[in-house]
Amino acid sequence: MSDDKVIIYEETGADPETDVLVIQNASGRTRVRAVGDPAQMPELVTGLVAEGVDHVELCGGFGARRHAEAVRASGGGVPVGAIYYGFESLTGVASFKARFEAGQALSEAFIIVHEGADPSADRVVLDKDGGGSTTLVGVPDAAAAAEVAGKMAAGLQLIELYGTPGPDAAEPVIRAVETAGVPVGVIAHRR
Repeated sequence: MSDDKVIIYEETGADPETDVLVIQNASGRTRVRAVGDPAQMPELVTGLVAEGVDHVELCGGFGARRHAEAVRASGGGVPVGAIYYGFESLTGVASFKARFEAGQALSEAFIIVHEGADPSADRVVLDKDGGGSTTLVGVPDAAAAAEVAGKMAAGLQLIELYGTPGPDAAEPVIRAVETAGVPVGVIAHRR
């Protein structure tokens, strides 16, 4: 396998040892895991590095401080990326955060670029107890990410884009959802 990546996000009551979604093919393996408490994330990262993953990406909800913790937990052995938001998304992500903290039902999508992924098969929708949902969807490339984002935008309040090399791949996604006002988080890396 050429790539073994894990994406980590926070979800109340989640088991950090359970894969929520697995995309595996000739291009490698991408798994999504959730932690029930952000304090569980560094230990999970340490364990994943010990088992041989070669890349970790974190949800934007962890923030810069937790990103730094993950980098330290990795021992510098693998790249650790985290979702950050560009200036064009700040108003939308601030609104999402305020609505989340107020307990509103919100829906978000994690769009995961993984070569060879099939958006119709590599998809999990997790309904939340209080309403709203988290959709995890694998796509084969940035063009497919933009297409999927555009189709989903009307029902979302947030998108996070994983598995991309940077802003060039994110730009089509941002353009696809800008009229709907959906903020898009983009992965930034640190070793």
